[in-house]
Amino acid sequence: MTSSTLVNLFSLNSSSGIPIYRQLIDQIKQSIRMNLIRPGEQLPSVRNMATALQINPMTISKAFAQLELEGVLIRKRGVGMLVAHGQTGHEIDTSIEKSLIEFVKQARADNLSDEDIISLVQQHLSLHQEGK
Repeated sequence: MTSSTLVNLFSLNSSSGIPIYRQLIDQIKQSIRMNLIRPGEQLPSVRNMATALQINPMTISKAFAQLELEGVLIRKRGVGMLVAHGQTGHEIDTSIEKSLIEFVKQARADNLSDEDIISLVQQHLSLHQEGK
């Protein structure tokens, strides 16, 4: 996957109440779980991501550093950040994917923006966390 394609995987919402670096961490992990980013694959540079996402490069650096501490990413000198080997994803059940597609279609038909859709999902996830 090209660097510009990878950046398109991420959708950050500055008004969600969740810090931008945390959103980026969560979205990178989710992209790995969904096999959209694979072990050994290089992430875009801090500068490229910051420019494409229109956020401060320090925010990207903070997210990358946290993911490196967690063992999700590895820093390779002269190359950049790579997804660590041993990070595996799984295929999404087709029924879940179909439901998600229908949900997004309905939300857009109701004139919700992408940011509104993401916020709605995040709110429901936080309301329905495991153990609650």
